[in-house]
Amino acid sequence: MNDARVVLVTGASSGIGRASAVCLAQSGCRVFGIARTAPPAHDGSFVFLPVDVRDDSSVRECVSRVLREAARIDVLVNCAGVIVAGPAEEMLADEIMDQVQTNLLGTMRMCQAVLPAMRQQRGGRIITVGSLAGLMGLPFQSAYSASKFGIEGYSESLQMEVQDFGIRVVVVDPGDIATEITLHRKETRGSRSGSPYRQNFAGAMRSQAASEQHGWKVERLARFIERIVRSRWPRFRYTPGPLVERISPVARRLIPGRLYLKILARFNGVRKNIRPPG
Repeated sequence: MNDARVVLVTGASSGIGRASAVCLAQSGCRVFGIARTAPPAHDGSFVFLPVDVRDDSSVRECVSRVLREAARIDVLVNCAGVIVAGPAEEMLADEIMDQVQTNLLGTMRMCQAVLPAMRQQRGGRIITVGSLAGLMGLPFQSAYSASKFGIEGYSESLQMEVQDFGIRVVVVDPGDIATEITLHRKETRGSRSGSPYRQNFAGAMRSQAASEQHGWKVERLARFIERIVRSRWPRFRYTPGPLVERISPVARRLIPGRLYLKILARFNGVRKNIRPPG
């Protein structure tokens, strides 16, 4: 691949996706950024296409257009994602499905759509932004964690299937990243005012917000992804972020399960043990 790599970035309206699209365009790549809605005050550094990764026909039409205009797709960067926080018991079905449809099935749709062209080219790279929540469950993010766990297994399977065609699959599992999601975090509509989870839920959200504020800046993660795009031999999995977060998946294999979950809960602001009545 030459310097004018053709890169398709999902979730390009905000956060990691937008920062990555801008960074890759500034580095000389020809970038097509997609999302359901256009980024605010778009500076034109990349070509924006309105696409819904939850919709098969929308994804197919997008990839066909990119191939018509650029004749190839060298890199797919999957950044599209949504998160709805709340107790697993109270999460509404539509909120669960939207996270699975966007985070997991949207990633799978995009991969399926670009793979025929990459196989024909005998080369390509698929970079998917997962999360530490895909390596360890996080309290009050059960549906999000489930969708990100799915990305891990899907990506491992995919790499073994496509490696003979010169296609490399990479998963980036960042820890806390400072993005606008902290201010605009969605919470389940199913929570009740008298919910027995209320105190732990509030503590977890405060802890998460504080961690994100001290996490990597989104531009730093975008530069990290740009280096993966340029790397000749990238690893399969990266876990960028603060050290204490990077070692958490390793600690999981070394610490007894119940103790690990207790530590993880306290780290994420879950401190009150609520005993059932009776």
